[in-house]
Amino acid sequence: MPVDALDGWGVLGAKGDAAAIAARLIAECTTFDLPALASDPLKTLSGSGVLKVEIEQGLVDTGCGGGGYYRPTPPTIHLHPATSRRDNFTLLHELGHHLQQTHDQWGFTLIDMADGARLTIEEQVSDQIAAQILMPVGEGDFHNAALHPADVMSGLFARSEASRSAVVMRVLKMLPSDSRWILAVADVDGTVISSASSYTDPQPPRGFLQEGFARVASEATYSAVRREFHEGIEYKTGALLDDLWVEGALDYEERYVFLALRPTTVSRSGTWTYPLRECSNPACEAAFDARQSSGRCESCQAFKCPRCKKCTCSTPETSIVCDSCFMVYSRAEMASGTHECW
Repeated sequence: MPVDALDGWGVLGAKGDAAAIAARLIAECTTFDLPALASDPLKTLSGSGVLKVEIEQGLVDTGCGGGGYYRPTPPTIHLHPATSRRDNFTLLHELGHHLQQTHDQWGFTLIDMADGARLTIEEQVSDQIAAQILMPVGEGDFHNAALHPADVMSGLFARSEASRSAVVMRVLKMLPSDSRWILAVADVDGTVISSASSYTDPQPPRGFLQEGFARVASEATYSAVRREFHEGIEYKTGALLDDLWVEGALDYEERYVFLALRPTTVSRSGTWTYPLRECSNPACEAAFDARQSSGRCESCQAFKCPRCKKCTCSTPETSIVCDSCFMVYSRAEMASGTHECW
């Protein structure tokens, strides 16, 4: 079918502009009540009479917008339930597949694409449909996101039914193309729940404790945080990304903190360092950087000392360690006060 006959859909597909495609599909959708979808996707879709929602506890996580998939005949969304907010995004992502595949013009455009390109753009558009329905934003939000992303993430979470991770990704897509922000959400103890980066400096690892983030969370209890962030972001390699500015805002439940970090250097990238660490073994106390270590301990996640080979959990406070061979005293040796080196 000629591109002109598709009323511009072929051009949008060629550009790969998922946000614009999603916005147009949503604008042309008259089948569903969009505010109701944003408020309660499960109830709205289940009662629509257009498609069914099958909740299946044993469904494998397909990675397609969460634990779910769309089956076109008969139109059905199969959902593996997680948290309600994550389910909301999953349901609307799968609705995105339905809207695309049943659209009389965009559907033809998808069919004409190569398999790989079609799958990629369809997934991206479904993500955008879910984000735009669940987290509607205006021009003011785009302007504020470029200036203070942490505040926008916190506000968007408070006024929507989206998960914190979905909010992070929504705001990431709202940033100007030349922006340099690292976005994250962490619990108040500093453990990263989700993160993303708009430029080449890598995002903080998920599930990894950041002591600096815990400090920001504590400060955000009193007011929004805006300051230099010399605590740095720590990575699993032991490297530290420094020379950053941080902004932090608690979510309305005060259980998590949204963070936005940007570089302050002329090069517009953070500075990489490998800070010295002190061995926790009182009989050793060698100073070393992570590159000298054989790796992290699987139990305590501390780097093993390259000199004594110990980590944090190897030397409990109640033990005595020989200052010559670095071996822990046995109970009998602790009782006698003597130790024989091997």
